[in-house]
Amino acid sequence: MPKIFWAGTALMYGWIFFFMILEMTIPGFPLKKFMGVPACYIYNWIIGLWLMNIMISFLYYTFEEKREERIEARKNRKTQDAPTGVSGK
Repeated sequence: MPKIFWAGTALMYGWIFFFMILEMTIPGFPLKKFMGVPACYIYNWIIGLWLMNIMISFLYYTFEEKREERIEARKNRKTQDAPTGVSGK
C-alpha cells in the first residue's frame, strides 16, 4: 500500500479516537452549543465527514499521480539506456 494511504488512515482514526476520548472524559462535551447547534454536529458532520475526507481524497489522488509518474519515469530511463540498433559508423 502507498504511504499516503497509511497517513490518511492514521489521520481519520486519530480524529475518531481523539474525539472519542474527549467525549468520554468531558461531561456534556458533545452537546455543548457552538454557533447555536450542538458541537458534535460541527466537528463530526462538517469537519469529520466533509472537510477531512475531501482533503484526504485530494491527497490520495495527487500523491498517486506523482507515484505513477515516478514509476513511468523509471521505466523510461531503463529503455533509454538500451541499445537502439544504430551503429556508430
